[in-house]
Amino acid sequence: MKKKVVAFLLICAVALSFAPPAIATTMPVVSIEQEIEVAPFFEMTRNYLRTYHGVLQFRVWGMTSGRWLTDWADI
Repeated sequence: MKKKVVAFLLICAVALSFAPPAIATTMPVVSIEQEIEVAPFFEMTRNYLRTYHGVLQFRVWGMTSGRWLTDWADI
């Protein structure tokens, strides 16, 4: 049994010694840049009206940003 293992290892060593060396191939340069289009979007707004001391006023609330875009202004 020991002779078979030694013979197998010797055959493997001889077979591997005749294998051609690995040659590093040059990889083609691939550009992975992508054009990214940014789609503009508009601010969704809501107008609020009130009467303050008998004067009609309005204010704009930005629904997209979640904040007031203007102060109270007289109409």
